[in-house]
Amino acid sequence: MQQAQIELWVLEAQAGDKQAFSALCQHFYPSAIGFAAKVAGDSALAQDAVQDALLKLSKTIYKLEDPATINAWVFKLVRWQVLDHLKLQNRYQSLSDVDAHKCEVLETKPDEAIEGLKHGLSKLPPLEGQVLHLFYLEEQSIAEIARILEIPKGTVKSRLFRARKLFKQHLEQEG
Repeated sequence: MQQAQIELWVLEAQAGDKQAFSALCQHFYPSAIGFAAKVAGDSALAQDAVQDALLKLSKTIYKLEDPATINAWVFKLVRWQVLDHLKLQNRYQSLSDVDAHKCEVLETKPDEAIEGLKHGLSKLPPLEGQVLHLFYLEEQSIAEIARILEIPKGTVKSRLFRARKLFKQHLEQEG
C-alpha cells in the first residue's frame, strides 16, 4: 500500500470520514493481529487487544500530528492494549500457567519463508521476538520500532543483534 494513500486516509479520518477510518482499519488489521499474537502469545487475546486498539485509535486519531507516523502509532496502541489485557488476565491466572515463550502466529502471508520465520520467532524470548517481528515481518525501521516499543534506537539495535544470534542458534539446533 502506498504510504501517501495511508496518510490521506489519516487526514480524511481526522476530518470525520468513516470510510477512510474503515480503510485504515482494514489495512492495519492483519499486521496488527500478527504483532499482537507475537506479543501476547494467544490469538484470542490478540484479537481482543487489536479491536480495543482500533477503538482507541478511533477516539485519538485527531491527536496524531504527523500522518506519516500512523504505522508507529497503530503498533504502539496495539502493544499497549496487549499489555493491558495481559495484566488483566494475570490478575485471574497464576503466572505459572502463562508460558510467554509459546506463540500462535496467525497467518497473514502464505509464503513458506515467512512461515518459517514466524515459527522461529515463536521460539525466541518475547522481547527479541517482538523486535524481529516488527523489523522483518512488518518492515518497520529502527526508528519506528523505537517509537513503538518506547525504547532508544540503540536498544532496538542491540535487541536485533541478540535476536538474530538467538534465531541463528535455533536454526542450527533444528538442523
